[in-house]
Amino acid sequence: MSKDTQGKEVKVRISRRDFMKIASITGLTAWMVEKGLTWKDLFNMAASTDNDPVNVIWTGNGWCGGNTIAFIDAMNPAVEDVITEVTFNLQPIPLRTPSISGLPNVNLVYHPILMPQDDVAYPTMEAALAGDFDPYVLVVEGTMFDEFGLYGYTKPDGSFWCSAGRTPGGHVLLCDEFVFNLMKNAALVYATGACATYGGIPATTNGLGYRSPTYAMGMLDDPYRGIMGFPAYLHEVYSKGLGTFRGETVIDEDIYAVTNSPYNTSYPGPSYHWQSKLGQPIIAIAADPPAGDWIMRTLVAGVLYAKGLAPAPNTYLDVFNRPKFFYGNETHQNCPRAGFFAQGIFAQNFGDPQCTYSLGCKGTEANSPAPRLGWIGGVGGCTRGGVCIACTAPGFPDLYEPFYAPPNAPTLPSTTLLAAAVAAGIIVGAGSYALSRRRGKPSVPKTKEVS
Repeated sequence: MSKDTQGKEVKVRISRRDFMKIASITGLTAWMVEKGLTWKDLFNMAASTDNDPVNVIWTGNGWCGGNTIAFIDAMNPAVEDVITEVTFNLQPIPLRTPSISGLPNVNLVYHPILMPQDDVAYPTMEAALAGDFDPYVLVVEGTMFDEFGLYGYTKPDGSFWCSAGRTPGGHVLLCDEFVFNLMKNAALVYATGACATYGGIPATTNGLGYRSPTYAMGMLDDPYRGIMGFPAYLHEVYSKGLGTFRGETVIDEDIYAVTNSPYNTSYPGPSYHWQSKLGQPIIAIAADPPAGDWIMRTLVAGVLYAKGLAPAPNTYLDVFNRPKFFYGNETHQNCPRAGFFAQGIFAQNFGDPQCTYSLGCKGTEANSPAPRLGWIGGVGGCTRGGVCIACTAPGFPDLYEPFYAPPNAPTLPSTTLLAAAVAAGIIVGAGSYALSRRRGKPSVPKTKEVS
């Protein structure tokens, strides 16, 4: 239910069957606007009669913590609206009654920053493998690393790139091992941030085709840079018998076989075809980092699906496994300056109100809602005065550097820009852009006379 400005309660009656229909994502937002509903109202209507929690296990690997900061900053819904429990010493601790009273219980089981202790990685993994947390959602933040020398770099014996903690015997628990085992039994797997999705900056080839000794990678393949995603990497490591650390085999199963997933090398790569326990692909919440609301809403959609209250993720993902309700349009299409682009009116300096394509904006080559939704509560955001650097796309950063160097003018380097040129007459705009570059000021193309 929702309340009008006078405090009168307005009841909206909806059956679970009807909710399943309207939650088909494409018409959901329009339906909410029509009914005057908020997200909280929607979740209340989608209440589950099953009180068993959906657990969240959040791993940090090669990370900076940026996605966690964004997660904490989420406002619609906020963390306190969604998380109903936390786990301490493998025991759930109820929090205050959440604002969204009807949402299925969500228990944050593990988070290396937010949890009160950091020595429970191994027990958490063991409990998850034993089914104690079923169903659970796995969130991967940060890159994964080539711990097993698949690409030929030999580390000193017993050394490692990333540790999630210690085993009971005091040995290092590799991040690769931790995530590998958690993937086996996860209901859903999310990769959040540019690093976790397609490799991001740690996986850069520096424009020369050479990667760092870590061979950092995301959970999904980056077809533009030829970087293998983590499931495909694990498959290769197991197939070649390389999954040993300090004499112990830690990659002891083929991640595809154990989850009954097809190993398919078709575009955009085999990691896109890996499937979780519920038969769903890895869901990419792309950006460096994404806004907190993008993370929270995507996770909540997964929680509702796990309880049978929302569509399966594979029904609303694009070719790079990003939710279409956030990444369905180009950043350029969501930009309030797009009209200047169509007219060929370009900014000369940051702070100018015109289109920032001339300052290096890559909004025509990336997909995100950043210009429209902002960062926190609709305020701020990377494109509110800055340029899009395409951090939501595979190929970032290599394909989009230098970030702030103006391009040579719209010379139609992609089918996206070609379509824009045909639809908006940007051929005229390109000439105006070149002219404005020479004159050093924004220029408006001359209007052709109509005969």
